[in-house]
Amino acid sequence: MNTIWIVPIEPIDQRYTRQWYDNIPATLRSTISERGLDWRVETVDGESVPDGTTAGAFLDFGATNVYKATQAAAIGRLFTSGQVQAGDRFLITDAWNFVITPIRYMSDLLGIPVEIHGIWHAGAYDPTDILGMRMNKPWPWVQEQAWFMSLDYSYFATQFHMDMFAYNLGIDKSSWGHKLIRSGQPHEQIVAPLESYQQVPKESRVIWPHRYNDDKQPAIAEDLALDFDMVITQKMNLSKADYYATLGRCRIIFSCALHENLGISVMEATLAGAIPVLPDRCSYADMYLPEFKYPSKWTQNYAMYETHKSDLAAFIRERLDHPEHYAEAMERQREILKRDYLTAQIMTDNLLAKREEQQNGNSQEN
Repeated sequence: MNTIWIVPIEPIDQRYTRQWYDNIPATLRSTISERGLDWRVETVDGESVPDGTTAGAFLDFGATNVYKATQAAAIGRLFTSGQVQAGDRFLITDAWNFVITPIRYMSDLLGIPVEIHGIWHAGAYDPTDILGMRMNKPWPWVQEQAWFMSLDYSYFATQFHMDMFAYNLGIDKSSWGHKLIRSGQPHEQIVAPLESYQQVPKESRVIWPHRYNDDKQPAIAEDLALDFDMVITQKMNLSKADYYATLGRCRIIFSCALHENLGISVMEATLAGAIPVLPDRCSYADMYLPEFKYPSKWTQNYAMYETHKSDLAAFIRERLDHPEHYAEAMERQREILKRDYLTAQIMTDNLLAKREEQQNGNSQEN
């Protein structure tokens, strides 16, 4: 029996990464059982890290390296002890992880062919991400290209993200397009709990759920708070349960982000019944219906926001005062999110697929 080794992004209670830590293996095991397949699922943990993050970032930039380095050490022991076998598959749930390098190194040099699958979230290839803004170039671009070449399959939640990744890193789709896969992410298990909040009475409040980082433009949210009852969650130190309860009472979810490759918080709020108010850019442009998008230029930067503040305020006020006008569009929007972005069925099918090489009993060449 072969094994799918899940190499998780570190589970932080305030992030969806905690949910992924439990949900991804549970979903895979359930699917394997339903289909009568012959796979084991194991998680490769790293050394525990504090439930904190570097200011403005998704992770703690120091602690994340401890976590990843100890994952690499654990995988090295799995190879040398014979627990990793030819035909096993690795799922790296955050592909910006140097563990990809030793897995490919050991697979090639020990003659143990494995597949490596990776989910990309962001990186230095994105000029609006914190890595793209702070890291000295070009070394991270070369590193990202190498990791992409080392992966058998790379998953992207939106077409916008996948196209940006390929273009900015100079990936020739005619040669490497088979490695690029557009798949939603494994958030299936949050859908029903969040949809239950649709029954909660909504208050005339606007929620801004982002990190305090330049790419999220918090100054715009702070200024709008002078005109609206604005919930800025980063000031509230909420547990995940409290965050969902707060989300479930708000009528509007607002974003002015310059960087967004998917937008978990906006999807969560939309499921819970909040009307999204989003710029027509980044992943939002592909994912959301016209009723929920304002012109990108209105929040292109703070100066443009000041120019168009009255337009934006009117756009928000209309949806606060007349949510009934958007009820039908909200139903359609939720179905789009559930069908295309909140399920990783495409990734799961590919991860569990029987390859021609396996059928022929031949090892895979990389």
